[in-house]
Amino acid sequence: MLPLTGNTAWAGKTNKVAAEMAAEEINASGAAGKYKIELAFADSQCEPGPAHDAAQKLITQDKAQLLIGEWCSSASVAAAQVARDNKIPLLVEISTADGIAKNGGPYTFQSIMQNRDIDQHEAKLLTEKFNFATVGMLVENNDFGLTFRKNMTEFLTKAGKKITIDVKQDRSDTNFYPVMTRIQSEKPDILVISLSAGQSANFVKALAESGITIPVVSDYPPPPYIFEKQVGQQAAKIGLVRGTFYLDNPNITPRQKEFIAKFEPRASQAVGEQHYATHWDIAAYDSVYLVADALKRGGPDPANFAKAMAASKLDGVLGHYEFDQNREVKPDGLPFVFIKDVEGGKLEVVK
Repeated sequence: MLPLTGNTAWAGKTNKVAAEMAAEEINASGAAGKYKIELAFADSQCEPGPAHDAAQKLITQDKAQLLIGEWCSSASVAAAQVARDNKIPLLVEISTADGIAKNGGPYTFQSIMQNRDIDQHEAKLLTEKFNFATVGMLVENNDFGLTFRKNMTEFLTKAGKKITIDVKQDRSDTNFYPVMTRIQSEKPDILVISLSAGQSANFVKALAESGITIPVVSDYPPPPYIFEKQVGQQAAKIGLVRGTFYLDNPNITPRQKEFIAKFEPRASQAVGEQHYATHWDIAAYDSVYLVADALKRGGPDPANFAKAMAASKLDGVLGHYEFDQNREVKPDGLPFVFIKDVEGGKLEVVK
């Protein structure tokens, strides 16, 4: 299940390429033991209704024995309900909302860090990389933004930081003037935001035009280079910092370099323009390997497969995968950094 149409189709299309590449390698190498991986795709659009229908279609029409997806958390929750009703294992490889696997039933697994783990990591990086006492916070008024607000407030308050601006904004509201006025009046040491990619672009443009020079750290990780096309030099003008699993860093592994070399030309051809690999692409690739590894050890019977997946200890391209008692990936194996926009449309890892 991938968003092959809609606002996040750019991601679904390249994730599809990554999954296909993984399946081809697995079938050629025998990584799934006596089993072969056959992929069937359904467009889940990053929305709950379409994701529910996509899961149903894959199970009833395509006779899928295992499901992987989705991209947006609300869509994954909807798909998990279908998987639970049909007793079909589901691996959630992109969605980061807390508790999808825990609440999704015994056949649902989550192989990406949850929001709480990501937010805690970001708060730690904030306190290590920046010197600040007061914080202005702007989040999108939805589950994703409000969860970030709750977690970040808890973590930063424990670190002795004071939240002086706390604003929730609807996705449809593109008027940032009231926020800018408060920033200019209260002058927090740093701004922390959690907005969708489109809202982030609008906010970055508004902030750059306002002349405000306060450091800005974005939680929602607009994809490297794709986001820069939306905002031009504005992100570099304000020195936007954002958290992500970024590949162009000093700690990149040989396996990640190998993946990039194989994947980027193929993905670029598929979308008709240069595409730089993102952690979402790698997560899609690794998810097929996780399924193959569990198939090899447990077979496709749902109960046996679930036991095998729960016992996974797999070194993937993105990091090391093991699951806890709630079938959620243990976060220690996945790298995470801050990147900053600099002049010339480039990105660099924050030292």
